[in-house]
Amino acid sequence: MSLHYIESRNCPSEVLDLALNKLSHSGCEIPENFYELFSACIQIMQLFLRTPKGSVKNEELRESLRDLRFSEECIDDICKVLHNHRDSLTQNYCEVKSLRTPPKRINWCINLSLIESGITRIAQPSIVLHLQMRNGEYRTFEVPMVMFHKLRYSVACLLKEFQTLESRQIMKK
Repeated sequence: MSLHYIESRNCPSEVLDLALNKLSHSGCEIPENFYELFSACIQIMQLFLRTPKGSVKNEELRESLRDLRFSEECIDDICKVLHNHRDSLTQNYCEVKSLRTPPKRINWCINLSLIESGITRIAQPSIVLHLQMRNGEYRTFEVPMVMFHKLRYSVACLLKEFQTLESRQIMKK
Protein backbone atom coordinates (compact mmCIF):
# COMPACT_ATOMS: atom_id res chain seq x y z
CA MET A 1 0.00 0.00 0.00
CA SER A 2 2.87 2.35 0.75
CA LEU A 3 4.15 1.69 -2.75
CA HIS A 4 0.73 2.53 -4.18
CA TYR A 5 0.82 5.84 -2.34
CA ILE A 6 4.26 6.74 -3.70
CA GLU A 7 3.57 5.45 -7.21
CA SER A 8 0.17 7.05 -7.66
CA ARG A 9 -1.08 10.56 -7.46
CA ASN A 10 -3.34 9.90 -4.49
CA CYS A 11 -4.22 7.34 -1.88
CA PRO A 12 -7.76 8.01 -0.70
CA SER A 13 -9.05 6.55 2.52
CA GLU A 14 -11.05 4.04 0.46
CA VAL A 15 -7.75 2.40 -0.58
CA LEU A 16 -6.75 1.99 3.05
CA ASP A 17 -10.18 0.65 3.95
CA LEU A 18 -10.09 -1.77 1.03
CA ALA A 19 -6.65 -3.00 2.09
CA LEU A 20 -7.85 -3.51 5.66
CA ASN A 21 -10.85 -5.44 4.33
CA LYS A 22 -8.62 -7.67 2.14
CA LEU A 23 -6.23 -8.31 5.03
CA SER A 24 -9.04 -9.26 7.37
CA HIS A 25 -10.61 -11.64 4.79
CA SER A 26 -7.27 -13.30 4.04
CA GLY A 27 -6.85 -14.25 7.69
CA CYS A 28 -3.90 -11.95 8.30
CA GLU A 29 -3.62 -10.31 11.67
CA ILE A 30 -4.20 -6.57 11.39
CA PRO A 31 -2.18 -4.56 13.89
CA GLU A 32 -4.06 -2.09 16.03
CA ASN A 33 -1.75 0.68 14.87
CA PHE A 34 -2.14 -0.06 11.13
CA TYR A 35 -2.43 3.59 10.08
CA GLU A 36 0.64 4.56 12.12
CA LEU A 37 2.63 1.73 10.51
CA PHE A 38 1.50 2.87 7.08
CA SER A 39 2.62 6.43 7.86
CA ALA A 40 5.96 5.16 9.17
CA CYS A 41 6.53 3.14 5.97
CA ILE A 42 5.76 6.20 3.85
CA GLN A 43 8.17 8.36 5.85
CA ILE A 44 10.94 5.75 5.64
CA MET A 45 10.47 5.41 1.89
CA GLN A 46 10.45 9.17 1.38
CA LEU A 47 13.61 9.63 3.47
CA PHE A 48 15.33 6.83 1.56
CA LEU A 49 14.36 8.30 -1.81
CA ARG A 50 15.68 11.74 -0.81
CA THR A 51 19.18 10.40 -0.14
CA PRO A 52 21.70 10.01 -2.98
CA LYS A 53 21.75 6.58 -4.59
CA GLY A 54 24.22 4.23 -2.88
CA SER A 55 24.61 6.35 0.25
CA VAL A 56 22.39 4.10 2.39
CA LYS A 57 23.78 0.61 2.79
CA ASN A 58 21.37 -2.32 3.04
CA GLU A 59 22.62 -3.36 6.49
CA GLU A 60 22.32 0.20 7.86
CA LEU A 61 18.74 0.37 6.64
CA ARG A 62 17.97 -3.02 8.20
CA GLU A 63 19.50 -1.95 11.52
CA SER A 64 17.47 1.27 11.57
CA LEU A 65 14.27 -0.66 10.84
CA ARG A 66 15.08 -3.09 13.65
CA ASP A 67 15.54 -0.11 15.98
CA LEU A 68 12.03 0.97 14.99
CA ARG A 69 10.77 -2.53 15.93
CA PHE A 70 9.68 -3.68 12.48
CA SER A 71 9.35 -7.45 12.02
CA GLU A 72 12.05 -9.26 10.02
CA GLU A 73 9.53 -10.10 7.30
CA CYS A 74 8.58 -6.44 6.94
CA ILE A 75 12.25 -5.39 6.98
CA ASP A 76 13.02 -7.85 4.17
CA ASP A 77 10.10 -6.54 2.09
CA ILE A 78 10.98 -2.87 2.60
CA CYS A 79 14.67 -3.38 1.85
CA LYS A 80 13.99 -5.47 -1.25
CA VAL A 81 11.55 -2.93 -2.66
CA LEU A 82 13.70 0.11 -1.89
CA HIS A 83 16.92 -1.34 -3.27
CA ASN A 84 15.51 -3.21 -6.29
CA HIS A 85 13.00 -0.61 -7.51
CA ARG A 86 14.71 2.62 -6.47
CA ASP A 87 14.85 4.20 -9.94
CA SER A 88 11.14 3.83 -10.73
CA LEU A 89 10.15 4.81 -7.19
CA THR A 90 12.34 7.92 -7.32
CA GLN A 91 10.85 9.00 -10.63
CA ASN A 92 7.28 8.48 -9.39
CA TYR A 93 8.03 10.14 -6.06
CA CYS A 94 9.40 13.25 -7.78
CA GLU A 95 6.36 13.49 -10.05
CA VAL A 96 3.90 13.04 -7.18
CA LYS A 97 5.83 15.40 -4.91
CA SER A 98 5.53 18.18 -7.48
CA LEU A 99 1.73 17.77 -7.35
CA ARG A 100 1.61 18.18 -3.57
CA THR A 101 2.71 21.76 -3.36
CA PRO A 102 2.20 23.86 -0.27
CA PRO A 103 -0.36 26.65 -0.27
CA LYS A 104 0.64 30.01 -1.74
CA ARG A 105 -0.70 31.92 1.24
CA ILE A 106 -2.25 31.12 4.63
CA ASN A 107 -4.37 33.61 6.56
CA TRP A 108 -5.91 32.87 9.91
CA CYS A 109 -8.13 34.55 12.43
CA ILE A 110 -9.78 33.75 15.73
CA ASN A 111 -13.56 33.49 15.53
CA LEU A 112 -15.43 34.66 18.64
CA SER A 113 -19.16 34.22 18.20
CA LEU A 114 -21.89 35.32 20.57
CA ILE A 115 -24.66 32.86 21.27
CA GLU A 116 -27.94 34.03 22.74
CA SER A 117 -29.95 31.55 24.74
CA GLY A 118 -31.69 33.60 27.34
CA ILE A 119 -28.36 34.93 28.56
CA THR A 120 -25.75 36.32 26.22
CA ARG A 121 -22.56 34.34 26.49
CA ILE A 122 -19.45 33.76 24.39
CA ALA A 123 -19.18 30.43 22.60
CA GLN A 124 -15.95 28.49 22.37
CA PRO A 125 -13.52 30.36 20.10
CA SER A 126 -12.26 28.70 16.95
CA ILE A 127 -9.44 29.24 14.48
CA VAL A 128 -10.40 29.97 10.87
CA LEU A 129 -7.74 29.15 8.27
CA HIS A 130 -7.96 30.57 4.74
CA LEU A 131 -5.61 28.84 2.30
CA GLN A 132 -4.84 30.12 -1.17
CA MET A 133 -3.53 27.22 -3.28
CA ARG A 134 -0.94 27.61 -6.05
CA ASN A 135 -3.64 27.08 -8.69
CA GLY A 136 -5.64 30.07 -7.36
CA GLU A 137 -8.23 27.95 -5.53
CA TYR A 138 -9.23 29.00 -1.99
CA ARG A 139 -10.00 26.64 0.88
CA THR A 140 -11.33 27.57 4.30
CA PHE A 141 -11.23 25.47 7.47
CA GLU A 142 -12.63 26.17 10.89
CA VAL A 143 -10.86 24.37 13.72
CA PRO A 144 -11.92 24.40 17.40
CA MET A 145 -9.25 25.68 19.78
CA VAL A 146 -8.89 22.25 21.40
CA MET A 147 -8.24 20.61 18.02
CA PHE A 148 -5.85 23.41 17.06
CA HIS A 149 -3.80 22.80 20.21
CA LYS A 150 -3.77 19.04 19.49
CA LEU A 151 -2.62 19.76 15.96
CA ARG A 152 0.06 22.14 17.21
CA TYR A 153 1.29 19.55 19.72
CA SER A 154 1.32 16.79 17.07
CA VAL A 155 3.32 18.95 14.67
CA ALA A 156 5.83 19.76 17.42
CA CYS A 157 6.19 16.04 18.23
CA LEU A 158 6.71 15.21 14.55
CA LEU A 159 9.36 17.90 14.16
CA LYS A 160 11.17 16.54 17.20
CA GLU A 161 10.99 13.01 15.74
CA PHE A 162 12.40 14.30 12.44
CA GLN A 163 15.30 15.92 14.29
CA THR A 164 15.95 12.63 16.08
CA LEU A 165 15.88 10.70 12.81
CA GLU A 166 18.14 13.22 11.06
CA SER A 167 20.68 12.97 13.87
CA ARG A 168 21.08 9.22 13.29
CA GLN A 169 24.29 8.03 11.70
CA ILE A 170 22.51 6.70 8.60
CA MET A 171 21.16 10.17 7.76
CA LYS A 172 24.47 12.02 8.21
CA LYS A 173 26.11 10.41 5.19
